[in-house]
Amino acid sequence: MKIWVVDVSEWGRKSPHIGTISAHSADGSLVSYEQMFGTAQRTVDHAFERECAAAVDEVLAIREQQARLNQRLTEITRRADDRGYWKAAGCSSLAQWVAQITSSDYRSARLLTETAEALRDLPALDEAFSAGELTLDQVAAAAPLATPESDVEIARIAVGKAPSQIAREARRIVPPTVADDQALYKRRALRMTWTHGGRELVFSGQLPLEQGAAFEQAIRDVAKAQRASDKKQGTILDWQQSAADALVTLARHSGSGADRDGVRRSPTTLIVHLSEDEPPMLEGAGPISLETAEWLTCDARRLTIKPCGCDLGHSRVGRCASYPQMRALYKRSGGHCQYPGCTTAHELEAHHVIPVEHGGATVLANLILLCSRHHKHLHEHHVHTTGTAEHPVFEGQSGRAITANQPHAPPR
Repeated sequence: MKIWVVDVSEWGRKSPHIGTISAHSADGSLVSYEQMFGTAQRTVDHAFERECAAAVDEVLAIREQQARLNQRLTEITRRADDRGYWKAAGCSSLAQWVAQITSSDYRSARLLTETAEALRDLPALDEAFSAGELTLDQVAAAAPLATPESDVEIARIAVGKAPSQIAREARRIVPPTVADDQALYKRRALRMTWTHGGRELVFSGQLPLEQGAAFEQAIRDVAKAQRASDKKQGTILDWQQSAADALVTLARHSGSGADRDGVRRSPTTLIVHLSEDEPPMLEGAGPISLETAEWLTCDARRLTIKPCGCDLGHSRVGRCASYPQMRALYKRSGGHCQYPGCTTAHELEAHHVIPVEHGGATVLANLILLCSRHHKHLHEHHVHTTGTAEHPVFEGQSGRAITANQPHAPPR
């Protein structure tokens, strides 16, 4: 261990702002600053700082100028749409016309045209755009979520934020509807292509809401465990490599009894935050509609947290069906979904006939077994359940009875 005896008596003699530090080692020899700290004595380079500040000012000025030019481009795009310039040029769409004359890709051109169209009814965002306060990327993130009523507030919170932050904040102001969530589910996809002569599988896609959150959590849990094991053996992989190995591990163990006898027992945990003044929030993802939140929390544990003095008070209330209850429900239902006409025997979940919010208890007399698709369908379309748990009666929002012969838009 090295011991330094520091002498600061000479501090300030060289300069009123910068002094020197001398020290002696344990054997009495003089030690320099560089030997003590392994670095040269720091001084303030005012010329370099002015150079950095000038570069920042120039970038900001270019950014504002570019934003104004992009805003002007949206105005021209709207006029081109109104006047039919793209049709006269023989293009199949306005986006194709923009891509052709700007030599840009179709995706960028479509983003510009869609943003230009949305700004017709959003004067506050358009004004901030023209003033250079917002870039095209920022406006493109805010415009699809903004409404004439929320335009001013979203334009205010968008300044200085990244596009992903803007989208999240805008969803707090304009909560998602069940139609928004349904649109995400319709876009779910997985594309797989073999390349290099069938030696490498390339895939891409998108997953909505709880599917994406469950997938991400499962990959991270497996990858972390594998990385810890690899580290002990002296192997260090990139995170992308660990994630790929985790996906293969999940695929190889997909049939290890997670859905035994048709009863769904998910190994992942999804957390939905519910509050009175904000839209439901899926932890790790973002805001969701109230109907989606009701479906996800229908058979789940609930933790209620409220302010209590200077701390938080909480109470744990069990509302999810226990494993013995799930076994009894499986036997009572004949091993399949109880929705009229459905015979699905896999991914079965418990549903409360009388919701917990309305005093329903988590007991067999108040539980029925539904497949995941029809469980989600009930909450999204406000299908009511009455009768007994053994012989439930299903009614649509209009009060029409739903039977095997008269289904209510069964999910595909």
